Amino acid sequence: MITDEQKFLFDLQGYITIPGVIPPEHIKQMQADMASHGIVDPQNDPNASRFGNFLKWGPIWRNLIDQPAVMPFLTEFIGPKFRLDHIYGMAMSAKGARGGEGLHHEGGMFNHGCFYVTHGQRIHNGLIVVSYALSDVPPGAGGFCCIPGTHKSLFPLPKGAYQVDHPLVKHVPMKAGDVLIFTEALTHGTMPWTLEAWERRSVLLKYCPHYMQWGRGGVAADDPELTERQKLLLQIAHVWERPAPVFE
Repeated sequence: MITDEQKFLFDLQGYITIPGVIPPEHIKQMQADMASHGIVDPQNDPNASRFGNFLKWGPIWRNLIDQPAVMPFLTEFIGPKFRLDHIYGMAMSAKGARGGEGLHHEGGMFNHGCFYVTHGQRIHNGLIVVSYALSDVPPGAGGFCCIPGTHKSLFPLPKGAYQVDHPLVKHVPMKAGDVLIFTEALTHGTMPWTLEAWERRSVLLKYCPHYMQWGRGGVAADDPELTERQKLLLQIAHVWERPAPVFE
């Protein structure tokens, strides 16, 4: 159940973190799965070290689709009907040239499906990102960063503010197993990974309203191990006679 404080923080900041969603034993298994599928020796450029198809790596991965601790937030921030639009993982190393991904997006991106509005005492989003940390992200280590509150901005960012080292930009520390939920309308990006002791590992699942498709292709729903609820969340975008997923 989402609290009033969590709802307030998400509306204020454009993001919220949930601690300890994935237990340590699952983190260890997921790290091992990544290694067994060739996710080793990554670069510091997140775009060059992305990976996919992890939903077929076992039940721990498939259960991310409808993670019980996350679903109430999606229901609150999108509505009772939503779908999983696309997924990918990110691995980053401090070795080699410094990478990172510049800041992008801003409030009011209706033409791109990235929007954040409030109406009728409800929050409405075009695309919500659920990012699972599979390794610790200490303060200043790199990874996700943003300019809090920009999901509701009316004016363009000041000149030069699209750099991740700008004073307006905030780094968000996390522990392995924590979850970060943010609206795609938030101005956000990826800082270079600077920690040499270990690599950054995370997986991102992006959800949108049931009537919308943001990515070019959907997530494959042909895995026979998927539950009926997971298959429902992977349906293509449509409105007519679409049931809402039930979460207890």
